[in-house]
Amino acid sequence: MTQIRNFEELVAAAAEKKGVAIAVTVPYDKNTLHAVKDARDSGLARPILFGDADRILPLMKELDMKPANFEINDVKDTAEAVQAAIDSVRAGNAHILMKGTIATGALLKPALDKAGGLNAGRLVSHLVVLDIPGFDRLLISTDGGMNIAPTLPEKADILHNAIDVARALGVETPKAAVLAAVEVLNPKMQATVDAACLCKMADRGAFGNALVEGPLAMDNILSAEAAKKKNIRSEVCGQADIILSPAIETANALNKSLNYLLHSQNAGIVVGTKAPIILPSRASDPRSKYASLALGVLLAKL
Repeated sequence: MTQIRNFEELVAAAAEKKGVAIAVTVPYDKNTLHAVKDARDSGLARPILFGDADRILPLMKELDMKPANFEINDVKDTAEAVQAAIDSVRAGNAHILMKGTIATGALLKPALDKAGGLNAGRLVSHLVVLDIPGFDRLLISTDGGMNIAPTLPEKADILHNAIDVARALGVETPKAAVLAAVEVLNPKMQATVDAACLCKMADRGAFGNALVEGPLAMDNILSAEAAKKKNIRSEVCGQADIILSPAIETANALNKSLNYLLHSQNAGIVVGTKAPIILPSRASDPRSKYASLALGVLLAKL
C-alpha cells in the first residue's frame, strides 16, 4: 500500500472501500450534516442518523438535503439516541460511531460501557491525524482526548494504537517521537523516564516494525538540523509520523495550535474499540469532519 500523505489521498483510499455505514449521533449542527451529506453524495459511506427528527429535518432543508436519501431514526431523547446508535454498531448494521452535537463524555461513557458499549477489552485512546500545509506527510498526535495522565503501560498501549493507524495509512515503518520538555533523561521528569523505557521496549520488539525515539523536545522532533546540533542521531528527528505526548493537555494544545496557527485540518478518532469512534470537535469545519469520516471508513472492519 502506498503511503497516504494528505487528506485528499486519505479520502481516495477510503472511497475504494465499499459498504461502510456510519451511525451519527444527534446531528444538530450544519457542519456535521454537511459532512454527512458529502459522505453520502460521494459514496464514501452510508450515514444513519439518530436523533430528534424535528431538529434534524429543518437543518437538512437549509442544506438542500433530501430526507428520503437518508435513514433517520427519530429518537427524541439524546441519551436514548446515543444508545440506539451504539446498538446499531454492536449489531453490525453500522461500522463506525460518529459524534454529532453532543459533549464527548456524553458519547464515550455509554460507548465504552463494558456491557452495552463498544469496549474491546483493551486501552482505548484518542488520536488526531493532522494534514498540515507545507508538510510532506500526515502527522499523528496522541493522546489529546481521553487518557489524562497515562502511566508507562498506558503510554505503551496508546503508542500501539497510533502505530496501528499509521500502518493503516500505509506507513511501512512508523516513526514515533516521544515528547518531553528536554531530550535527556532526568529522573525528576517522569516524561523523560517513560520515553526512555518506551525506546528500550521498541529496541526489544514490543512495537513490531517501528522506530521509537525519546525523550525528544519539540524542536528535535520537527527539525533534524536542531537534533544534529544537539548531537542526536535518529531517523525519527525531522521525520516523525507520530508524536506521543506525555499528558492530555500537551497533545490537546498541540493539535489546536497547529489547527489555528498553521491552519491544519484535523481528523479525530478513538481507537482500541470494537469499531472506530469519530470525535470531531464541535468547532471543526466540514472538511475536517469529512476527513474524520474517511479515516473511520479506512479503519472500519466489515
